[in-house]
Amino acid sequence: MFALPLYQDDHCDKPDSAFHKGLWFERFFSYPEKWTVDYAEKNSNKSRKAEWINSVSGLCGDSTAIERFAERQVRLIDHLQGQYHVYELDWHFVTGMGNPHPVENGFLWHPTLGTPYLQGASVKGLLRSWMEQQGTDPETLHLWFGSESKEPAHQNEDDLIKKNQAGALIFHDVIPVDRPKLGADIMTPHMGKWYEKGGSDHPADNPETIPADWHSPVPVSFLVTREARFLFAISSRTAAMAEVMDTVMAELETALEWLGAGSKTSVGYGAMQRKETAEKDFAETLTEQQKQEEESRKKSSLSEAGLALYELEKQLQKDIERNHKEAGGDCKKQLNSIVKQAEGNPWAKDELESLVELAKKILSHHGPGPKKGKGKELMVKIRTLLEKAN
Repeated sequence: MFALPLYQDDHCDKPDSAFHKGLWFERFFSYPEKWTVDYAEKNSNKSRKAEWINSVSGLCGDSTAIERFAERQVRLIDHLQGQYHVYELDWHFVTGMGNPHPVENGFLWHPTLGTPYLQGASVKGLLRSWMEQQGTDPETLHLWFGSESKEPAHQNEDDLIKKNQAGALIFHDVIPVDRPKLGADIMTPHMGKWYEKGGSDHPADNPETIPADWHSPVPVSFLVTREARFLFAISSRTAAMAEVMDTVMAELETALEWLGAGSKTSVGYGAMQRKETAEKDFAETLTEQQKQEEESRKKSSLSEAGLALYELEKQLQKDIERNHKEAGGDCKKQLNSIVKQAEGNPWAKDELESLVELAKKILSHHGPGPKKGKGKELMVKIRTLLEKAN
């Protein structure tokens, strides 16, 4: 097994090329003094904590990996009859601050994408908190979240009879749809001693520990997400719940606007606004990719003759849509090439029948017609091949 953290035993220089910033942040903290930020050499004008945090600032993650992950997520959601929306940060966003780290405040990294993210359980907690604040009835809370209250002591007898169960909603992890931008932020708590000793040893009797304005602020740097667009998704466990997904997503949108997600929401972190234009672009990109994949699958299932006919029909359809007519154009050249192919390597009867019908359409559109001049000669050639195949 690995000795954790890795940086206790070995020093590792920061990679020059693109790298997984989450792995670097969590496993390769590399200040000379193990587990410390080396305050002895600290420049009075520059915090060593901020220096380390700035080393992972800027864009993070790989755009291709993020895009593919989001595609898989959306397909899963579609299969589960769920819905998704794309939201953009109003301001900073941070989560995982309580995770252990030598710079005091940790950060929640997606294990494979190397980006910030939000666990599905946190989305469930956010939506539940919002619904409870709005006075939602216990029946709805029980249906959506599996219990009437998060606290067993607050559950009534009916709830105990019904017992807690899996909620009718599935909350997916919140992932970015493009590369998020990270940066350093700073907080300046004044009453550290009070936070350390409040509630014990009569700290209010001591001027050093009493919470008051005369204490000096202590700057604490921490890592935040400055710019990002996230994919929020919820699916239903039942067909009945699928019919109210519009209501669920509307409540989530309001919760993100008024409460915010992640940590430090009381000071405005984590507030987000729905970006329908980004959502539309994202959906169009996914639709186009799905069409390409379907076409690729279809082509791979066709015979050599079938593939040739498919490509020829696509070319004709494109010319018709553009109202392009050219007797000696690409479509006609492609038709002549296919007829030669059928002569050299005999096609099946049904393939030749399809070729006859397609040739008629091409000659009718581009000319000359199937009963005139070279058009007629070509049709005779194809019908001869068909007669031989009978």
